Amino acid sequence: MGGLADIEFSDIAVEAEPASCRFKRFSEDLTVQVVPQALWPELQALRETLLAVDSARFRIEFHGMRLRVQRRQTPYGPVFIARRIAQVLRRIDDIGLPGPILSALRDPRLRAGFVIFSGGPGSGKTTTACALLMDRLEKIGGFTWTAENPVEFDLQGPHGAGQCYQEEINEDGEVMRVLMDTLRSGADTFYIGEIREEQSAKAACLAAASGMLVVSTLHADNPQQAILKIGMLAGFDSIAQSLKAVVTLRLDNRMTANGPQKVLYVQPFFVEDEALRIKIREGNLASINSDIEMQRNRAVMGSAAGLSSTRGGILR
Repeated sequence: MGGLADIEFSDIAVEAEPASCRFKRFSEDLTVQVVPQALWPELQALRETLLAVDSARFRIEFHGMRLRVQRRQTPYGPVFIARRIAQVLRRIDDIGLPGPILSALRDPRLRAGFVIFSGGPGSGKTTTACALLMDRLEKIGGFTWTAENPVEFDLQGPHGAGQCYQEEINEDGEVMRVLMDTLRSGADTFYIGEIREEQSAKAACLAAASGMLVVSTLHADNPQQAILKIGMLAGFDSIAQSLKAVVTLRLDNRMTANGPQKVLYVQPFFVEDEALRIKIREGNLASINSDIEMQRNRAVMGSAAGLSSTRGGILR
């Protein structure tokens, strides 16, 4: 047997006793697996490495793996939940978004407003958001600044016509401070790694209202839920004024003749007119169901892939 890096896993819980540690093969898997005994010494070395980091959330590289780690305190001591993240950021063309959705997100006229990628854990939100940032920097240009807790992909530096600068923060409440600095830095795009609380949501809406394109991620299973969560955190007036798009992602595992494949399902919602903003401002989310369905069908009809109403593509 090789090492931990050779195990197919999305998440691993690292405890004091290796026999108690469990991992999931993919994020939606409900079956947790025992780490093979031959790997327990390496697992203990990983725990020692994690214990040395004085942070609740952080990114680390260990034996060829990139891990996003959350430290949780239990009555029996700390438990580290480590999510495996990709070594290399995929290009947005390779992610599997339907063509019309990708074209809308790439549009050079999209210069201001709030774009949210939502979905469950491991659905590809961060990968897609960062891939979009890189694509727009390469093709359109400008300055991008980020506020991330923690930084997941190394984006800093020149990319085609643009430049990216990243700031890693220790607490989500620091996002507003980073935004205030960014507003004085000539930035064109602002990326918030994930919106989890009120200050991040308010910062996103404020940045969008200030003329920047804001990209972020959010845990939500559909566009309505995403709008509801941001509306409750930042106010429905704010999200109605700033929102440009919610793109909800879901990754399903499917067995094929060529082995397991991940299928991306996409549910888009673009705020295209004032009538939709009024519905959002009033918190009348049930009334936008038909708009979401219409946009989804329109995206599918225009997609060369010709896949089902929510299917974007197959990821290998």
